Amino acid sequence: MEALTRDTLQAWLDEADINHYLCPDCDGLHLSETEQRLGVLEARLLLEPDLLSLLTEIAIRPSAVLPIQGSLHLINLDNPMVKCLVNLIDDDIPRLLISACLPPGGLTEPYFLQWFSRVLDETHSIVEHASQMDVLYLEQSEFDGPDSDAIH
Repeated sequence: MEALTRDTLQAWLDEADINHYLCPDCDGLHLSETEQRLGVLEARLLLEPDLLSLLTEIAIRPSAVLPIQGSLHLINLDNPMVKCLVNLIDDDIPRLLISACLPPGGLTEPYFLQWFSRVLDETHSIVEHASQMDVLYLEQSEFDGPDSDAIH
């Protein structure tokens, strides 16, 4: 059996009508629909020689790091197909990373699509949960408009 290639993944995504684009910076397949969700910085499918991974990054407010960190064990328990962690980087906003991995050897289209669908469902559920928890970091410009409800 031939090794899985990015072209094969693109064809599978095209056949399933999943909007995506090839990123020139990371050579990953970015998922357009997921990246349009509130708070999502990027969602990408990466193919490495021994690993296929789906990684989604959500921007969270610095003041929300402790509440979200305290909820991680429940989030991970409720979503067994993905794993979440908080990533703190100097001089950048905190991020909630949602990842799922799969060995690409012998992967078939039906199995990939089933895995991909379940992982995306759980990822979108976590993004919605983060929105309901009010932990998402939103661009400051969204709060500074003339119709803003911001107090300060």
